Amino acid sequence: MEPLLDGTILVPNPLPPFAARRRLLHVNGVSSDRAKQQRDLNRLAELTAAHPLEIRGIHNQTHGLQADLLESLLGKAELYHFWPTVENNDRTGDRRRAYAKLLEELITKELGDDADMLAIAQPKEVQHRPLTPETPAAISSLLALPFLQRLGWSDFAQYLYGVFPAGAPRPTLRLAYEIVKGLQAGAELYLVAHSQGLIITALACHIVRELLLPQTKWMETVHIIGYGPVILFADLPVELQARTIFLQHRQDVVAETLSNLRNLDVWTNLQTQFQKALHYADDLLQTVHTDSHHTASFYLGLSPEAASQRSAQLLQILLTQNWTATPSLAALCGSRLILEH
Repeated sequence: MEPLLDGTILVPNPLPPFAARRRLLHVNGVSSDRAKQQRDLNRLAELTAAHPLEIRGIHNQTHGLQADLLESLLGKAELYHFWPTVENNDRTGDRRRAYAKLLEELITKELGDDADMLAIAQPKEVQHRPLTPETPAAISSLLALPFLQRLGWSDFAQYLYGVFPAGAPRPTLRLAYEIVKGLQAGAELYLVAHSQGLIITALACHIVRELLLPQTKWMETVHIIGYGPVILFADLPVELQARTIFLQHRQDVVAETLSNLRNLDVWTNLQTQFQKALHYADDLLQTVHTDSHHTASFYLGLSPEAASQRSAQLLQILLTQNWTATPSLAALCGSRLILEH
């Protein structure tokens, strides 16, 4: 187990020169340790060398695929309740406002790159929730609690996470913090994420939106690029959907399966739901590790396949050219681009 890196900042090595008013915030996906995200950041620095950005990686620490997948499902369930087409209850609105309140306090501070976001956001007595989803044993102990089957989603989220964002609270709060700090610096922001990192990105954008309402003009300086996407456009704030481009290989079965999970609001029996989720994790375990079309290395052009190289070329174009001034890029906004062999 690596030390606490969840929600801390990594940068490319060596650190390249960059344009101060262009900033890339990267969030890694499931089963990605520090070394893998460092590789990804170095690769993004290579792809953007001709038009360098400031690159900051928000580390989404892995606790094993089963725990990472459970975090992903919980985050997607939270996002589903933010859909404008879903009738929101008061508790859902209250949770989103609570996230924004946490962020409002965080942005008054200048946090170090290794700061523990939860320790700063709340007093010690409420930092530790009943479950930190780090091991299958901890998850199994949670499932054994008999009262879980009587909880609805809001009750469960409150029990497990308190006022913290569901799924992966440290990287979610850190990304939201970095977005606001980037906006305050007048930077053009590129939010680049893989797999579970897109769930974290969507949640962070909802939190920032809630904090800055009624102002929404800030979103005009934000671009979202997701590769191996496991979310739908509806998971994002509506104003950012047209400023987002997803990149997915046709045979990326992980992205295809997880992005299309729409019915995550069914929590009538949480124990049954979680048993299914854990079974689902077991089924996907081998797929995630062998599905070359879902790995970050594939999308970043670190594979010799032609589709991998095309993916890297597309990412390079998206990160170095002006979306508004380039008609072909403007036409791609709000699209999911499918790579073929």
